Amino acid sequence: MLSIFKKTKPRVFLGELAVVPRTDIKRHLEGLDWFGSVDIDMALRNSLTEAFSLPSIDNIDSPLTTDLVIDVFIIKFQSGGIWDISLGEISFPLFWRPKITLTSRLYYLKTSKIKATFKITEKMNVRDYICRAFSFRPMLDQKDIESLLYQACCKLLLEIQKSI
Repeated sequence: MLSIFKKTKPRVFLGELAVVPRTDIKRHLEGLDWFGSVDIDMALRNSLTEAFSLPSIDNIDSPLTTDLVIDVFIIKFQSGGIWDISLGEISFPLFWRPKITLTSRLYYLKTSKIKATFKITEKMNVRDYICRAFSFRPMLDQKDIESLLYQACCKLLLEIQKSI
């Protein structure tokens, strides 16, 4: 008798994954050549695909009314940098930390009605950034930005889990 009133969890499928091209001025200031010949957009998209190992929306044979789809977008990322701005004898440092921002929407497959939207931003903490800035290691490499991406993905998955 209790099984009649038990709520069944919806199935969740993976919809669209994308990295929005950068249009900010920082893309010209940052030393993204640290990544070498790696296309950072493609590398981030591949990491995003690894983080969300859900069945694809294309693999649905018979959709249910409770089926949900999740789309995830990297809308903003920056690798961080330090610049010394000089105005004659006066100079001051200008710096920004590595940061990545994800947005996501969770919607019903059959009706395309949005159930929830999410926005997660993950930044390198100040202590780690300062230690990295004054060390002999490179300021940032691909593993650092992927680490921020995975941290943001974990937070996003927890938020999605709460909303289901």
